[in-house]
Amino acid sequence: MLKIKSILLFSAIVSMPAQSSPLVYGEASQIDSYDPYTGHETAARRLTDLLFDDLITTSATGRYEGGLAASYKIKDNGASVEITLRDKVAWHQNGGVLRYLSSDDVLTTIRLLQNKKSEIPNRDRFDIFKKVEKIGPLRLRIYFTRALIDPLRVLMFKVLPHHKLASLESLKRSSPFVKRPVGTGPYKLIKSTKQGELKLSVHANYYKGTSKIPEIIMKPYSDQNIMAQSLMYSSLDLVTYVSPRDLPEMLGDRNIGVIPYDALSFTFFAMNNRQKFLQKRKVRQALSHAINRQEMLKAFFQDRGTLITGPFPPTSWAYNLDVKGNEFNPKRAENLLLSMDFKKVDGYWQSPKGEKLVFDFAVPIGGESETVKRISLAFQSYLDDIGIKVHLKFMDWLVWKKRVLKDHDFDLTIASWSFDDASNIKSLFHSGHKGPWGNNFIGFSDKQVDMMLTEAAATNDFDKRKAIYHRLHSILSDQTPYIYLWTLRHHAAHQRRLSNVRVEPASFFKHVTKWQKKGG
Repeated sequence: MLKIKSILLFSAIVSMPAQSSPLVYGEASQIDSYDPYTGHETAARRLTDLLFDDLITTSATGRYEGGLAASYKIKDNGASVEITLRDKVAWHQNGGVLRYLSSDDVLTTIRLLQNKKSEIPNRDRFDIFKKVEKIGPLRLRIYFTRALIDPLRVLMFKVLPHHKLASLESLKRSSPFVKRPVGTGPYKLIKSTKQGELKLSVHANYYKGTSKIPEIIMKPYSDQNIMAQSLMYSSLDLVTYVSPRDLPEMLGDRNIGVIPYDALSFTFFAMNNRQKFLQKRKVRQALSHAINRQEMLKAFFQDRGTLITGPFPPTSWAYNLDVKGNEFNPKRAENLLLSMDFKKVDGYWQSPKGEKLVFDFAVPIGGESETVKRISLAFQSYLDDIGIKVHLKFMDWLVWKKRVLKDHDFDLTIASWSFDDASNIKSLFHSGHKGPWGNNFIGFSDKQVDMMLTEAAATNDFDKRKAIYHRLHSILSDQTPYIYLWTLRHHAAHQRRLSNVRVEPASFFKHVTKWQKKGG
């Protein structure tokens, strides 16, 4: 599932007294939804990996295996899958009688995921489900709208509780369940505060066995630099992301273990295509040509990343290596504006009607705020160099989310996408996803792109899908709905007192039940 990041979303741990200390980790932004579907952040996805389980998952070698499914059989050449659920999988419970997983939970989950009123950013990924047939208390059959080459991939979703959601028509960000989730995962949510701190307690009846760390606390931080320094001075146990500028120092610290992992993600400047001037492709291209991405990558990330030319991570099969993108060329930027009859007055561009070319840039303040500020200031400087004014509007992450993702009240901003499926870009650019909280928050609309995204999603022919995405890469590079920046190599880091730490990019806490912490 696709998730957005405020640019970089990171984690840390605050040490506590020995023998009773919980695992306390920090995030660089405050999470405001705790269910697996309504949130946009990578941080929220990490949290829900602790609270919920997938129906189907993958092994370390990438092979499919049962999560909540004890077994499965692919039927009708991939047009349906018959599932047998695990017996005696307990839902989180604070007192009272234990409730166990059943077929009804999967039926309710799919019903909510398919409801068009549900506020799920990439809801249409679930349109592939045709119907669900209950065979027994633990048996069901899921039918698809067409035969699939890889039907198990679409069954990699987290299951919600029927007993909590049976009467709910749709899943919205305002639904009480979003703030008081109940799952089957290794930890259950006990408490949340107005400051965004979350307390999780071990799920004693977890079907995979009780975790060795009895309690986890998530705390939001406003500065990732403070988290990194705290890790290096032994007051933290873990950070899920190490900024490239801190990596050499951490690698040289004997008390810290560094874990590299590939993250399917990229960073971009977003341009609101609803805005009068940004509706024009040549204006968007001009802004893109004005930016020296290589200089920024070197200055802010010590060249520990790869520049990109389109909306896919470079490691994806969908990435088109032949696309050159909009290279740094200020003269080209000015010529594009001249071709639209813009002219400079007192050094700054105006439209043929005398309207000034001025943009507001919404800057999200989170855990990597210093880096975000510097990148935003560099962006402002590059555009000022060619005669375009940019006003930086600094705002808290939660304010930014509402302003940008819900209200679409912005001209420019910076963000990152993180993927679990590197070709899952339909919700980013299809015109059907332009509504509040949709992933197409920039309001991009192109009939050809809509048709190609729909066609790519509908075909089982991998070669055809690859060809479509390569063409989409070229079109979306030329259309420039984003200024595509870079993808970074990710590293997690932890104190040596935390052992057996193993992470996966798409499911950071997948192996948390095996983690151990000395002294607690």
